[in-house]
Formats: sequence, structure tokens, C-alpha cells
Amino acid sequence: MRVTAIETVTYDDDSDLTDTERDIDITTLRVHTDEGVVGLGETFPQAGMETAALHGPVADHVLGEDPRDLQGLRDDLQTYFNYYGHAGAETRALSALDIACWDIKGRAAGEPIYQLLGGKARESIPTYNTSYEQAYDFVDEPVALAESLLDEGITSMKIWPFDEFAEKTRGQRISDRDLEAGLEPLRRIREAVGDEMDVAVEFHGLWSLTPAKKLVRAVEEYDPLWVEDVIRKGDLDAYARLDEATEAPLCVSERLLGRYEFAQAMRTGAVDVVMPDLCWTGGISEGRAIADMAESAHLPVAPHNSGGPVLHFADAHLSAAIPNLYVMETIRDRYDGWHRNLVADALSVEDGRLPLPEGPGLGTAFDESLLDHPDTEVRRTELGGD
Repeated sequence: MRVTAIETVTYDDDSDLTDTERDIDITTLRVHTDEGVVGLGETFPQAGMETAALHGPVADHVLGEDPRDLQGLRDDLQTYFNYYGHAGAETRALSALDIACWDIKGRAAGEPIYQLLGGKARESIPTYNTSYEQAYDFVDEPVALAESLLDEGITSMKIWPFDEFAEKTRGQRISDRDLEAGLEPLRRIREAVGDEMDVAVEFHGLWSLTPAKKLVRAVEEYDPLWVEDVIRKGDLDAYARLDEATEAPLCVSERLLGRYEFAQAMRTGAVDVVMPDLCWTGGISEGRAIADMAESAHLPVAPHNSGGPVLHFADAHLSAAIPNLYVMETIRDRYDGWHRNLVADALSVEDGRLPLPEGPGLGTAFDESLLDHPDTEVRRTELGGD
């Protein structure tokens, strides 16, 4: 089997095909082979840079090669990227390629990817809902949102009520008034539904260490599932200093790239929940390596899942296979919404859990009618082409 073409599909910003409330610049990757097997990958959120990497160095290394020889392809690309700095669009492009090659391997073998990863560790996947909701605003309607999730059997959710206050001071300080305003959604959820709903609090890496300590100490009162990305990625000792200041579990984080950065973070002893993003950190292969390292450190994994449908399926396969899964991120408005515009089969939460994907490879396929859609741009690089 040989790779004959690299094809990318991107989407107009104003298209109804993707999230109109929060634009996500998705790159869908299709890897074609001489045996007619097509693998599906994805990354985001800078399609222009990612497609340049995919049709440049990635295509140069992959066209004509066997996509099932993934370890060698990955190492060749990582060696090449490492020469001038590995992070950014290059790693995101490699992530999309890795997922697509796993899809090819599964399709060629007639098995779901999780079987190739060692088989299933569970019959279904526990989930939480990240609250990008069209129907409910978690700041103004936190109770209605929590109750609507509970009605569907979803007992964990994530919100980010402090982000607007970081803008005032560039994350250097938070006033007591703003602190109380940020805590209000947490307070209202706890008063209304008690401990029926676990709530994780996301901070998007917007805070410096001093206000971060104040924030997590205040959030502690509401027994969060975790606090996530409180401080900006950088000095790992700062995570340890933050950990000393709080009893709340620290989740770190989709912003780390590859097993080496995750290994350094775990060595601080400050990480309680490990959160890789398969579309950013190096794909399913790297996600599995990170999960294995986390298992050796007795740490659980909660895959980040804030992209499109391919990431959603890839996360489900990793989550099915690893024994140290904590919970998988899902977004209700996507798996029951615009994900269905891009792929033939969706994967929805049922009573708070995801079923394992069915069928070979990822278990879904790109909707090929989109290749001629007016809101898509298709670019193709072929073996032997100019």
C-alpha cells in the first residue's frame, strides 16, 4: 500500500457547515492510497498554516510511502521539524496525518482503531459536556444549563466564568468584586442541584501566578472536578507553586505538545489530570504514549475535544483503549449539531456516556458531497504531481 495523494478540505468562515457562534478553522485531511483506502484526519484552528505544512513537508515525506509504517513516517517528520522548531502548524499537521494513518490501518485490517491499540478497556465512555451552548449561556443561565444536561444523564460539565475579567488586567490581578461575579454561576449550580453535577472550571491560561492562587482558592469551596490551565504555559515550576496553594485538582493541558512536554509537567508533581489534544499534540500515537506515561505516574487522562467530528471519534478510540481514562470531553451542540454536516455517521452521548465507535478505522467517513460544496476549498497534492 502506498500514499498517492494528500487532500485537504477547509471551510468558509461564514459557512453553516461549522460552528457559527465560535468559528473553528478546521482542516479536514484525506490521505489516499493506491488500494483505494482513504484515511480521515483533522486539525485546527489555523487552516492556512496547517494546509501549507500538509501540502509541503508532510506531502514530501509521505507520498509514495506505506501509511501503515506510521512509526517511521512520524520519526522522519519529527526529525525534520525538530531542526527548526517542532511546535505549531507542523505538529498540528503531523497530528492530522497520524489520525488519518490510524484510520487507514484500521480500515485495511477491518478493525476499529481501539482494537489496534490493544482492545477495549470499557464497554462505554464516561463524558462531560463543555458548555458551548446555543440554547443556554452558562453565565446567565447556569441552572437551566445544568438541569438540561442532567435530564440527558450528563453529570459533569465545564465552564469558564473568569475569562472576561482577565482582559481587564492582562491576567495580572482580579478584584474581589470580579471574583464574586465569576463565582456566581458555580454558586447557583451548587445551590440548585447540589452534588448531582460535577463542574470543571477552565481558565484558558490567562492568569499570572499571583491572581491564579487567589482564584483557585476561591473556587475550592465549590469542589470543582478540576481547575484547568489556570496559568499560561511556560515555567513548569509555577505549576508546582500553584499546586502548593490549592487542594483543587489541577488539569494540564491541551497546550502541551508531545510526550516530552507532558513528561516534564508530570515530573513537577503538580498535575492531577492529564489532558492531551490529539489534533495538536501529535495524533493518536502521541496520545497513547502520553496516556501510558500518565498511567506509570498513577495519573488519569481526560482527552481534550474542542474540534470537529474526526477529533471526536479519535478521542473515543483512545478513551476506549486506555485503562486510566478519567472522563472524555464532549460538546453537545457539536456531536448533535454541525459534526453531522461533515461526516456520514455521528457519535452522540447516550445517558451520559459515549458508545464505542463501530466499524473499521475511525468508524465514520467524510461526506464526499462537500468536495463540491460552495463553502469548501479542496486542495490536493498527488504523487508525481508538480
